[in-house]
This record gives sequence, C-alpha cells and structure tokens, in this order.
Amino acid sequence: MASQKRGGKSSRGRSRYFDKNAQRKQKPHTFKHGHAGDKEKDRRLGRLDEQTMGYYRRVDQQLKDGFEEEEEKCLFLNNVFTQVEEEIHLLACNQTVSRILETLLRQASTSHLTSILRRLKQNKFSSLCMDRFAGYVIQTIMCLVSKHLSEASGNKTPEQSTAENKKVEKEEVESLCELFLEVCEEMVKDVAGLVRDHYGSHVLRAVFETLSGVKLEQKVVRSRLSLGQQNKVTAVKESTTPSLVTNKPPPPSFLKMLQQLTETILTVDDFSGLVPHVVASPVLQALLTVLHKVDQGLCTQVCQQVMQAKVFTKTCAESELSGVCLALVHQHASYIVKTLLTVADNATYQNLFQLHFIWRLLPLSLHPVATFSLQQLLATLRTEEQLTDVLEELLPHFEDLLAHGKATVLINMAEACVRHQTGQLQFLKTLLKAFHIPKEDKLKCAQLLASLQSYQVFMGLNEDGNTEEQKSAKGVLTTVTLQGSLLLQHLLRFSDNSDIMDSIAAMSAQELQTLACNSSGSHVLECFLTSTTGVKKKKKLLQKMMDLYVVMSCDRSGSRVMDAVWKVAPVEVKTSIAERLVEKEDRLRSDQYGRFVWQNCAIDHYRRHQGTWMDIQAAQERKRKLFQDILAEDTPPKKPRQESKDAAHSGPKPDPGDHLAPELAILGVGLDQDEEEDDNRDTGSPEDNVTCVSLCSQDRSKRKDARKLLKKKKKKQKQNLQVHVDDTASEAIPKKKKKDFDTDRGEQTELKNSAGGVFEAHSSGAKMDKKKMKLQKKKKHKKFQKLHPKKKQ
Repeated sequence: MASQKRGGKSSRGRSRYFDKNAQRKQKPHTFKHGHAGDKEKDRRLGRLDEQTMGYYRRVDQQLKDGFEEEEEKCLFLNNVFTQVEEEIHLLACNQTVSRILETLLRQASTSHLTSILRRLKQNKFSSLCMDRFAGYVIQTIMCLVSKHLSEASGNKTPEQSTAENKKVEKEEVESLCELFLEVCEEMVKDVAGLVRDHYGSHVLRAVFETLSGVKLEQKVVRSRLSLGQQNKVTAVKESTTPSLVTNKPPPPSFLKMLQQLTETILTVDDFSGLVPHVVASPVLQALLTVLHKVDQGLCTQVCQQVMQAKVFTKTCAESELSGVCLALVHQHASYIVKTLLTVADNATYQNLFQLHFIWRLLPLSLHPVATFSLQQLLATLRTEEQLTDVLEELLPHFEDLLAHGKATVLINMAEACVRHQTGQLQFLKTLLKAFHIPKEDKLKCAQLLASLQSYQVFMGLNEDGNTEEQKSAKGVLTTVTLQGSLLLQHLLRFSDNSDIMDSIAAMSAQELQTLACNSSGSHVLECFLTSTTGVKKKKKLLQKMMDLYVVMSCDRSGSRVMDAVWKVAPVEVKTSIAERLVEKEDRLRSDQYGRFVWQNCAIDHYRRHQGTWMDIQAAQERKRKLFQDILAEDTPPKKPRQESKDAAHSGPKPDPGDHLAPELAILGVGLDQDEEEDDNRDTGSPEDNVTCVSLCSQDRSKRKDARKLLKKKKKKQKQNLQVHVDDTASEAIPKKKKKDFDTDRGEQTELKNSAGGVFEAHSSGAKMDKKKMKLQKKKKHKKFQKLHPKKKQ
C-alpha cells in the first residue's frame, strides 16, 4: 500500500493539516443547569464549563478550611447538595469533581444520600458503574450505606424532641434501605457485564461489603490507583487489617439479596472463564471472603463450583510440572486458590489438599507462582496428619529448597510445627544437616541460620587462597538476613530449643552486637529473652552483653533490645547496667534513641535515690513473677459474690490466693482510692477499711456487688455484736459503753479479716494491721476481764 503524500488525507479520512481560515466546529459544552438546547445531544459526558468547575473548587476549599459553627456547616451542605442532586449524573463523570464529591459525600446526611442515589438510579445506573470516574463515586456511596444504617446521621436540632428525631431517622434509614435494594436488583440484571468490567467490579465488591456487614481491606475494595491518590490527600497509610464482621449485623433483607446476587453470579455464562480472569477473579475472592463470615454453606457451594472450573481440571503440559493443575501456576487464578485454602471447610480443604498438592509439593515450592499457594497451604494446615504428610515429602529436599532461595517455605513449615506441636525434632535435625553443620561444632548453628550460609561458606573452608586470619574472620557473624531471622524466631518457640539457645548464648560480644543492632536480628534476641526456658543461659548472656549496653542504647534496633533486657533482667543486673549508663550520660542524653533508654530505665532516679530505685525495681520484679505464677496456675476466676455468700454461711475458709496476699498488698492491688473513701463514709470508721482483692478478675461491676454484700454482712454483725454487748453491759457496770464500743469494733475487725478468705489489708499496711489485730485482742481480753471480774477467794 502506497504511503500518503504530504498534505494528503490520512487513512482515518480526516485532513492531516488544517486550514487556518477554515471555519472550525465549536466544541460541545455542558451547562450548569442542564439547558443545552440543540447542542445537548453532541456534548461529551463529564465535560463541564469553567463556571461550574470554579464553583466546586470553591466548595472543596471551603471544606478544607472548615467552619466556625455547626449550624453554618449544615446550611452550607444543604445548599451544596441541593445543587449536586440536580446534575449528579454529569458531575460524577468529571475527573476533578468526582474526587470532590467523594469528600463531600462522607459528610452527607441520610436524606441527602438517599436523594443522590435515587437520582443516579434514574440515569442508567449500570452504565454509570462502568464509568471511569462515576464508578468511584458510586463505590463510595455503597460503602457509606452501611455506615448510615449503623448510625443514623440526620440533621439534629435542639428544638426537636428525641422521639421525633428517632422517628425521622428511622424513616430515612428505611427509605435508604429500600432504595439500596432496588439498586442491587438492577445490578443483578447486569451482573455479567459488571463482574468483567474494571470499574464495575469494584462497585460489586463494595456491594458485597454492605450486604454482608463484613469490613473488607481497602486494597480489596479500592483500586491501587485510587488508594494512592487517597493516601496523597489524607496522608494516611493503607489499612492492613484483616476482614472483620461489623458490630451491627445487616438486615435479613440484605442477606437475602446477597444470596440472590451470589446465585446469579454462579449462573453466569462461561463461569469457568471468571476464575482466571484478571478482573473477575478478585470479585470471586471478595465474595468468598464475605460468605465465609456470614453463610458458610453458600461459601462451600461457591468453592465447589470454582474447583470445577477448567483451570482446576486441566494440568500443565510441562514435564517438570506434570500432574499440577493450571490454577496453581496461573498468575491470577493462584490468588483464588489462596482464598480457597483460607475459607474452605474441612472436607473441601482435604479434597483440595489430596487432589492438587500432595506428592507435588517439591515442584510447586520451586515454581515462581505456585510457591505462594504452597506457602498459604502450610500456613493453614488443619490437622497433624496433613503436616506429617508434608514433612514426609519435603524433609529430604531441604538442601534443594535452600539452594533455590526458597527459605520462606521452610519458615512456613517451622511455623506449622510450632502451631501443631509435632515434627519439631525431626525438622530441626534435618535443617542442621542441610546446612552441613558437624556435630562437634553445633554452637555455630545460630550464626549459620541467621546468615543463611552453609558451614563451608561461613567458615571459608572452600577458599584455599585465603590466609589463616581471613579464615578466622570468616567464622564471625557479620550479616543477618530477614528469612534467617524469621526461621530462628520460630525455632526458639520449639518445645526443645536447647541447641539454638546454646548457640546464641555462646556468641561472642561482637556477634551479639551485630545481631542486636540489626533490624532483623534484634527480633531474634527479643525472642530469646522472652522465651520461657533457659533462665541460666539468659543470665549468662546478659552478663556477656554488659559492655554493649551503651552502644545498643544509641542504636535504633538495639534500643528495642534494651527494652526487652530491662524487662527480664534481675535487680543486680539492672544495677550494673545503670552504672554503665551513668558513666556515658552525655552520650545517651545527646542521642535520639539513647534519651529514651535513659528515661525508661529511670537513671536520673537511680543517681539521686539509689535505694528507693532498687526497691521499686525489686517490687516490679516481684510483680512480674507473681502474675506469671497466677497465669501458670490457669485457674478459672471466682465471682466475689459467690465467695462472700459462702463465707457468710460457712464461716471463714482458706483461700487459694492467701499465700499471695503480702505481695498483692505491697503492689497495691485492690480498690481505687475513691472507692475506699466511699466505703469509709458508709461504715463511719476509717479503721475498718477493708479491701476486696480479686486475683483473676478485674471487673468493676463484680467488685461493686461484693462491696454491697459486705455492707449487708457488716450490719448484721453489728446488730448481733451490739445485742451481745448490751446484754453483758446490763449485767455489769453500765458506765463502760465507750469500752464496749471499742470491744465491738475489735471483734468486728477480727471477723472482717477472717470471713471469706478473699479480704486482705490494702497496700503496704498488711503487716501493721496484723500488729493492730494482736493489740485489739489483748485489749478485748482486758476489757472483758473488767466487765466480768473474778471473785476473790
């Protein structure tokens, strides 16, 4: 085909060069109020004039500047939404105004949102969902519906009564629900086009979230481009929280609509083509996620139909991947495999495990795409038998996995061993063998795992040209990898981690500094220090690191290790650390991380009042050990009400927490000061201040019930004792009323301290109360002697 001559017409049928004198066609424009006359048919959707653009830019600026009064803001929003409702279907299709509308809609009332949604429904709603800019506006509206259902956000004025407010809000919410369901019915009709459309699919995901009441991650609902623009405007990091069910469940009509929408998607033509589709596959993932939370039966039905798709029934033609289904190696279908492993029930999971994973684990782990599905499988193994089958197949190939850089597979296997508490010893032996660690040099295993290097490479045995000094320098830890750090952390959680603990405890000071001051290695030391085993090894390690604490305090990662050290170190070690830190006061105070260590360790207090500082640290250590003992006992908490009743009926009983009473009293565990003052006002005697100590439960309501029962018991005891004292006083001398009251008070105090076994003295006055009780017993004995004198013989 001959090329076009210069100045001729192009293949598209239009002039390549335009005549300046030729009359040009005027570009179509939209008008603010929509009166375009004959030109309305030719204008482009979303093209706005400068006057309209300027108006909404001023609206956006006013929203950013804020308002002085709430009434002024309400008037402003009412005026703006009145203008928006007239042309929302045109404004939403504009790139600039659509972003302003998303900000504006988040401050809309329920009535405004209903009016806007009704206007959109009247203007080809499905087409607007597939629009490049209007789709984001509709997506925002769909997400806001659930918010308005849980919190009715109507305009409230003080003049209106509460009953009127509730009635108006209820009517507005009901109308919004009805309109939303009507919109969903329209989407059901066009679901085949929406599920494959780039912008309409995001609207479907938002509808799933609203209908189910399940809060999905932002990266699931919004596109990557939209999230990036939102983060630029709001300066907020992307949310990484998992999908959670909202507090208020959706109405039953919403769940019924979700079921109808799901059944319609399952009957779409060529459903098998949706599974590997670049746009439809994320929609199916979102649908499975919400169904897993609200309707497991329907979720299982969707899982089974997905597993019948062509990508699951066909296998790879490559010889290396023979027998592996296409879904595991497909770039988009592999994501839905990960979702299936998370949401499937036990029977479907076992079926998926047997059909597509077992006896194919090694080729799957080495494949660049299928390895992620395998890692998800290892992270979600349901039974010990499944883990045993995985270990049996992969244990002989640990060295191959390390050679191909698949250490993440080993990390997931170690995590599964910790979770199921099986296969740990076999896993550790095979792992050490894969690193070629000899038995006589097992103490190097932590360094090798942290650096992910074999024994020959780490020690420099394969390099013949190096000198002896270079070879000796080769056997020192200098680098820590992220995968090695994660692997060591899981190994430290094994039930038998003595080899790893010994290796870390045997590290030199230089290697410990490298580990502590590394962003990945610092977590290994934190895990070592917080483990429940190896107390002697921890003390040995803390003493070895004595010269490193100043350097660690001035490092970003090392300062975190210092916090972990300070939590587990005994008082004598803390005193030695404080002395080292005081010597380098100027360096610590001038460093951005060192000043926090100086403050957390209270070194200023140590310099001024060393004795008090040591008492506080000793009390904190006793407190930590005390609560560790309480948690280790793992006894169910007892209700104070039941204890007080039993004590009232059956007399004083020994409490299992009596041996912890002095420590609790020293730590000040008990009622608040305000509550004690209220009790003192009620009883009228400050000396009768008794504290209710609950060892396991800290529920304030239970304490109040216990106090009420205690007050009732006090009154009964006073009445009984007063009758007894009055009888004895009438037989003896009637002038001894004051002393009788003292006797009554002493007996009452004794009964209080002996009843129930759950009432102990408050704070550090426990020992003083025992002495007072003894003195009161002596006084009581003397007073009763005066009341009943012995006859002279």
